Amino acid sequence: MKNHGRLIIVVAFLFFLIFSPTIGTAQPTCAELATILAGNPLLTPLSYPLPTSTLVPATGVDAAYCNVQITYSSRGGPEYGYAVGQVQHIGIGIGLPLNSSDGGKGGVQGAWNGKLQNLGGGVCAGIVGPTTSATDAGYVGTSTDTGHTLAEIGARCNFGVIQSIHKLDLGMIDDFIYEGVHQQVEWGKALANIYYGMAPIRNYWNGCSTGGRQGLALAQKWGDQFDGFIVGAPAIYWQEFRLSDSWPYLVVKDRLTAIGKSLTDAQFAAANAAAIAACENVVLADGIIDNPLECHFSATANICGKPGAPASPNCLDADQAAAIDLIWAGPHNHYGLRIWYPFERGVLLSNFLIDLFPNFSTNQVLAYDHLDLNYPVNNLYLDEAAIAAAGYPPNAITYEDEATLSARVTDNYMETQDVNLDKVKHRGGKIIMWQGSADPLIRWRDSVDYYRRVATYYGHGEADYEGLQPWFRYYHAPGASHCGPGVGPAPANVFGNLVDWVEKGIAPDTILATGGSFNPTATRPLCPWPKTAIYNGSGPTTVASSFHCGGNMEPPSVVCEMLRTVFGFENGRVLDFAETDGWVCPKWDGWPLGQQLGQ
Repeated sequence: MKNHGRLIIVVAFLFFLIFSPTIGTAQPTCAELATILAGNPLLTPLSYPLPTSTLVPATGVDAAYCNVQITYSSRGGPEYGYAVGQVQHIGIGIGLPLNSSDGGKGGVQGAWNGKLQNLGGGVCAGIVGPTTSATDAGYVGTSTDTGHTLAEIGARCNFGVIQSIHKLDLGMIDDFIYEGVHQQVEWGKALANIYYGMAPIRNYWNGCSTGGRQGLALAQKWGDQFDGFIVGAPAIYWQEFRLSDSWPYLVVKDRLTAIGKSLTDAQFAAANAAAIAACENVVLADGIIDNPLECHFSATANICGKPGAPASPNCLDADQAAAIDLIWAGPHNHYGLRIWYPFERGVLLSNFLIDLFPNFSTNQVLAYDHLDLNYPVNNLYLDEAAIAAAGYPPNAITYEDEATLSARVTDNYMETQDVNLDKVKHRGGKIIMWQGSADPLIRWRDSVDYYRRVATYYGHGEADYEGLQPWFRYYHAPGASHCGPGVGPAPANVFGNLVDWVEKGIAPDTILATGGSFNPTATRPLCPWPKTAIYNGSGPTTVASSFHCGGNMEPPSVVCEMLRTVFGFENGRVLDFAETDGWVCPKWDGWPLGQQLGQ
């Protein structure tokens, strides 16, 4: 695929020279922007709307701003990986605080503070999101649909497969993973230049979930164009974690439903509560597991009749307990080796979520892996024993074989897991990454895994967090959910922390977190990994000042817990020791040294 980044910069610069008045004269109004942009051939794809620019008046909530909507297209057809007759169509929204020509005031130019805040999307995108969170603060805000509409997402992020010829739509996939957000940022710069007559003085990314993944994609490829990134709960390892969404469903289907049993929400909740109560590393009395990697509670403790087990109907029989332990263990292959990371103890699952996940995400993974939007999710089984018990249905595939197929066929197009972030480091940019340990949508260990691999890469084989933290910090949020509070609190103003780090040199030794269902008014400091918040021994446990950062969340036993199979050999007998510093875990030949599922 050809890189059109330079082309758009040149085009934007030419427009600036042609249409921007000389210094000292008025800049174009919001209404005039649409006319200026309509002459650009990159913004007039066939059958897509022409650029629009609308001055949105202030409301009781939001400040006035100029709302620009464009559709960018520079390529199309099979030559660039698209379907025959298909053209690139990246929808982009740019929110501009009013310039002086439109009555804006109080900023560097008009109401603008001179900076960009590019906003991330969610799930498979498909919509251009609002930008008022940025414009209200004086920033130019940008958003993108990443190159497809909601209709093109369909039930399985359908845009990634050309169903008529059963091939991946690599053009649309590249727009989703990389090019959509790249053009989002470049057009934000271009419009700022045209509307205000000056280039942005700062360029930031602010995203969570898919938006977190997008931030890392930009950091890897265009990190030298940014001053800072907020990367929340990043949806990296896209195929792996979305396939792992199916693990609880497969466990229930193949270990319980197959023998006429089930698991109630109340039983799962009771087992989860027992795990929190039993683990020694619960943070005080908050009901929050600080480090799930060190919690090994077994659901067998809740088997009916055992001392301390809940009463019927919330206690478990042996099959139900084994199923919960298998869910907590996460995907393993037939050698007993970890394939991917689990839903942690402390993440409260329900039958609704267990049944939702395969349709929500695993369907997309299967469709892409098998190049077929009609590929049935019921073809996926936990293991060979489950296939045998089902009578060897045609086209059945085990989880481990599906994971291997995905790694070899699809993942290289879908992943943003490159740990080389030199462009950010050499630019002097900053990255703040954070995730909640009780995130039910994206495995918390995914972030830990990625951050440790980055630290190991820059430590030349040894995880050097001290060397990494002057420019890249990951913050551990115990009990927080997906991109916000859960049982525990979540960051209160993480973007403000980033700006202070970039512009004032104030490195965030802690980030203030607030909220949570345990106590909505609670505050707590979030600490840079591998440290965590430790109680001072006095003061209210619901106040951040009662804690300090310390300890080590990565003792050798925890690093060993992170070991997983080598990428592309998920059904094999080899573990990936790339992030273990070599000496932490014994280099067994693929056997987990007596480690069993559920332990």
